Amino acid sequence: MKPSIYFSFAIFLIFGLENCRYPIAKQDVLESDTLFLESTDPKAKECNEEGIRFTKTIQLDSAAATWDNCILSNPNDVSLHLNRLRFYFLLDEYEVLKQKVTKESPSRSSVTYQSILKELELRLRLEEKVILLDALSRVKGWELFAYEELANYYLQVGNFQFAEGYFNQILEVVPFHENALYGMADIQVHKGNWYSLLDYAKSLEVSAKKNKEYHFYFLKGNYELGRYEIALKWAESASTNEKSDINFLELWRDTLLVLKDNPKWDTLLPYYRKAKEKGYSVPESVFFPTLSKEGKDVRKAIRSGRS
Repeated sequence: MKPSIYFSFAIFLIFGLENCRYPIAKQDVLESDTLFLESTDPKAKECNEEGIRFTKTIQLDSAAATWDNCILSNPNDVSLHLNRLRFYFLLDEYEVLKQKVTKESPSRSSVTYQSILKELELRLRLEEKVILLDALSRVKGWELFAYEELANYYLQVGNFQFAEGYFNQILEVVPFHENALYGMADIQVHKGNWYSLLDYAKSLEVSAKKNKEYHFYFLKGNYELGRYEIALKWAESASTNEKSDINFLELWRDTLLVLKDNPKWDTLLPYYRKAKEKGYSVPESVFFPTLSKEGKDVRKAIRSGRS
């Protein structure tokens, strides 16, 4: 290689890489991404377009500076916040974004941030929403809201370890937080921790004000522990709405099948019909095992498994 070529290459390394603090491994992703948004605010339109242009041409330091300056000048433009979030999300630079949000420290009553979260939900950009919520969990006033949103998300996707962690953080601050107790009870059902389930059910019995439908947890815990008479009492004392839930009905039915040789279904029938009105499609003769030969075989299997 000639000296002039060495010199040119050195200049490229010095000046070309000096202006790129961010990895460019995701160049194709940045260039092809279609989720960057236009701004409808005339004041923000030019700098937003500039941020997108720098992003698409992989001038990443310039893009980062543009997003920051644009948001500084137009702090209430939701599309700008969404675009900056998208930028760092595509780069896998989550912590950088979180630090920026923490530094900006938005108020809990911020209409802008409430709109950002709503837009992320509507656009199904849920992973980005999780990143933003994690950032907000570090901002005073947002903690409990962010923990609950994150816990519900992880519960929904089946990540019970993460969900449990966030629900526990809520309960450390508010020991009888109703939604957190319900969330923890649901996790115990999934994990098969019946004694823990009953503990959370007892806490709900004492503290629940908005939602009184905790009888399923008592029914489930006692049924799985072989306490069928107690389980039946909880089933019978539940609300009409809870009794009409198909999971509740199935467990109530199974409890009767274990306890009685020839259970009467008159008590359950009105709730089974309510479940059918909601779309449940299993025929009556199948749901109630003593009404058909096939059902009797199912009943034998249930009883033998619980004997």
